[in-house]
Amino acid sequence: MLFEIHDVGYNYKANSLFRIERPFGSEDYLFLFFSTEVKIRIHDELIHVKPNSFILYEPGEPQLYYNNEGGFTNDYFHFMGRHLSHYFLRLGVVVNTPYEMKDYNFIRFFVRKIEKEFIRKDLFWEERISSQMEDFFIGLARLHKYKQDYSLDPYKTTMIEKFKAAREEIFTNLSMDWTIDEMADLVYLSRSRFSVLYKEFFGCSPKEDLIQARMTRAKYLLASSTGSVKEVAEKVGYDNIYHFSKQFKKMSGHSPRKYVELSKNSNIEIMSQAVL
Repeated sequence: MLFEIHDVGYNYKANSLFRIERPFGSEDYLFLFFSTEVKIRIHDELIHVKPNSFILYEPGEPQLYYNNEGGFTNDYFHFMGRHLSHYFLRLGVVVNTPYEMKDYNFIRFFVRKIEKEFIRKDLFWEERISSQMEDFFIGLARLHKYKQDYSLDPYKTTMIEKFKAAREEIFTNLSMDWTIDEMADLVYLSRSRFSVLYKEFFGCSPKEDLIQARMTRAKYLLASSTGSVKEVAEKVGYDNIYHFSKQFKKMSGHSPRKYVELSKNSNIEIMSQAVL
């Protein structure tokens, strides 16, 4: 398991006299989400953290937080795991630094969910929490990246979510004869503006992305189904089998029929090895 949960608390309320002070930190990671204002010491500096902020402490990092004026409310979970420092570095999740969140409800929902798992300890509860934590930190990393990339342009922060929904609609309906205008209509933009933002968000033009998705699906269907090349072509949006074959060979290096032959031989070889 990637994550091992040690303790978790949802909606924990502390009065004005309560404070957490760990000069040598804890032996594990600590994720904190504050629903209220709180004072935190970071690198020997006492700072005021706004409501709806989170911080991820790494093991051994000094911890001091309190609110001597009205107390505070927070959600938290302690955890450990193998190679987590490299994992968080790869995701771009910054440790020992508070961040204010605008879209924070998913954090509170997540902590409440894993608290229930932690208390009930049903079958495979540890595996389930580990998988849920992995999903949580990936989601957090995405939000952090989008905030960094588009912090100077809130419009793009909003639009990227609409573009992701549009891309999902397109990719789940590859048999449709999509035009750029039809794609742009999904997000209510002109074709030129849509194309510019699409390339900025996904690193390629909408046409290139659509072709790549169609060829990826075609490879899967050719290798794993009994459908003819013509049927596969139609399933991924090609009425003209010649155009499909030409595009497929350009992307894969083989004609569709040759790809089917190679896939079957590969499967036979794998099965033979399994028998031996």
